[in-house]
Amino acid sequence: MWNAFRGALAVLTRKTELAVWALIFPIILSTLFMFMFANLDESTAFEAVPTAVVADDAYRADEGFSTLVDELSQPGDDQLLGVREFATAEEARGALEAGDVVGVLSVDGEGMPHLAVSPVSDGMGVSTMQVGRTILNTVADTYVRNADLLQGIAHDNPMALADPDLVERALSQDDATVQVSLTHNEPTQSVRFYYALLGMACLFCAQIGMVAVCEAQPNLSPLGARRAVGAVSRGKTLAAALAASWVLATACLLAALAYMRFTAGIDFAGREIACVGAIAVCALFSTAFGTLLGSLPKVGFGVKTGLLTGTTCLLSLFAGLYGEPVMNMADQLARDYPLLASLNPAKVVTDTFYSLYYYDSLAPFAGKLGLLLSMTAVVFAVSALFIRRQRYASI
Repeated sequence: MWNAFRGALAVLTRKTELAVWALIFPIILSTLFMFMFANLDESTAFEAVPTAVVADDAYRADEGFSTLVDELSQPGDDQLLGVREFATAEEARGALEAGDVVGVLSVDGEGMPHLAVSPVSDGMGVSTMQVGRTILNTVADTYVRNADLLQGIAHDNPMALADPDLVERALSQDDATVQVSLTHNEPTQSVRFYYALLGMACLFCAQIGMVAVCEAQPNLSPLGARRAVGAVSRGKTLAAALAASWVLATACLLAALAYMRFTAGIDFAGREIACVGAIAVCALFSTAFGTLLGSLPKVGFGVKTGLLTGTTCLLSLFAGLYGEPVMNMADQLARDYPLLASLNPAKVVTDTFYSLYYYDSLAPFAGKLGLLLSMTAVVFAVSALFIRRQRYASI
C-alpha cells in the first residue's frame, strides 16, 4: 500500500500539466489581481462629507454649533465633515451649485442652524450625495433636538443644569443602545475575489484526482494495465492513488494560500490555522470531483479534461470571480436562489473563507465546511457506483 502510494505520488508530480493548472495558474491570477484590485478598497473607503459653512457673525456667536462642526471636521480616522468656510451665504451657495460641496450649514440671526442641499450635482456621484445629505441632516437634526431638550430642562428645572452628569445622561443615547460587534474584521471588497480564486483553484485541482483515477484504469493507461496484473488489489491501488492526489492537491492549495497571504498581503483575519483545515477539506472535495470525472464510463481523457475546464469556469462565474459586476450578480443570485448557490462548490469554497474572515463566530465557517464535506461524500458515492460498474463489466 505504501509503495503504491509513493508510486502514484511520483507519477502525479511528474505531470507538467497538473503543475500548470493546480499550482502556477492560481499564482498568476493572484498576481494579476494585485494590480487589478489595488485601488478597490480605497475607492470604497468613507470620505469626509464636503460641507460649506457660512462663517459669519451669527455662526461664531453660536459657540455650541460651531464647536460641534469643528469637532466633526477634525482630521483623523473618524473625521465626518470636510469643512470649507465662506464669508457670505452667496459664496457658499455658489460652491453648492457648482457641486463642490454636498450641503451648506449656516446660522440665522436667532441662533437657529440651517442646512441647504442641492437636488443635483455634477461634481460627485448620486450615491455620495445621498450619503452626504443623510449625514448632514443627522448632524443638524441632532443638534436642534438636543438644543430644544436643554431649553426645556432650563425652563422646567433650571437647577438640573448645574449637574453635568445629569445633562450628559440626558443628551446621551448610551442607555438606549448597546454596541455589539457583528463582524470579526472590517469588510474589504478585494478579499472576496481572492477567496473566489481559491474556489476556482479547488476545482482545477480536481484534475489531479481525475488523472490519478485514469492512470489506475487498465483501458486508459499502460500503467493501469500493468498494475491490474500486479500483486496489489485494484481497491488498494485506487485508494493509494486517491490519497496521493489529495496530498498533492492540498500542497498546491496551500501554496496558493501562502502566496495570497504573504505576497499579495490578503487578510485572513489571523485565522490561518483554520484556513489550513479548510484547505484540507477543499482538497478532499477536489479529489472527489476528480474521481467522478475520471470514472465516467466510455468518455475519453480529452473530453473529461474539457468537462472539467468548462465546469470550473462556469461555476467560478457564479462565485463572482470575474470582476465587481459579476460579484454583484453572484450575490443577487445567492439571495434569490440560495439552494442553487449552496450546490455550487466554487461558491461554497468562497463563502467558507469569507465567513472565516467576516464573522466573529465560527459557526458559519463550520456550516460551510459541513456542506462541503456532505458534497464530497455524495460525489464519492456516485463515483463508487461508476467504478463498480466498470469492474463488473470487466469480469
